[in-house]
Amino acid sequence: MTAKKKLHFNKGEAINFGFQTAKSNIVFFIGVFVIITLIFAATSLLQNVPNFNQNATTFLIGNILVWVLNVIIDMGIIRITLKFVDLEKPSFSNLFHGSFLINYVLTSIISGVIIIIGLVLFVIPGIIFALRLHFAKYLVIDKEMGPVDAIQKSWNITKGITWNLFLLTLLLILINILGFIALLVGLFITIPLTMVTNAFVYRKLLSQVK
Repeated sequence: MTAKKKLHFNKGEAINFGFQTAKSNIVFFIGVFVIITLIFAATSLLQNVPNFNQNATTFLIGNILVWVLNVIIDMGIIRITLKFVDLEKPSFSNLFHGSFLINYVLTSIISGVIIIIGLVLFVIPGIIFALRLHFAKYLVIDKEMGPVDAIQKSWNITKGITWNLFLLTLLLILINILGFIALLVGLFITIPLTMVTNAFVYRKLLSQVK
């Protein structure tokens, strides 16, 4: 019987791919930032309209719509980063596809509950759950999985590499701190770098598991 191949990824390779992608597509990513900023500036202005907050129904519907828009953009960012990893050309329209919205929301809620339980109990299990369930949302978008299947698959493709994922997360946090220190300008590179790096690791791990 042959031994099961251990899952692995190279942190340096992943970060380098993220950096090269962010650097080569800086104009595109700035465009994404501008679009997102304008959208949320507009929604913020709308919520500050005098009569908006006085009507409970309008207030509730408005906040739900803003929350849904947040989720759709979050999904769009994952879709865009996966396209870069697959060496495809993304477009700004990729930000606004709401396909699989319900499954994405359910996956986020279930994963969040699991992580919170882990944090409340012993903290460390919560961190482990967060690392190992991180790719569940990617699976919903990339493989059109339901919440349970996506969570199980994310758990499977991160087996035995929790420590490596933790170190990668620390490195990405440090990189973004450096980007922040660089008069915030560095964040235009480090934030896309982080997002693409995560997508790269996801794709690398998924390719090793049937």
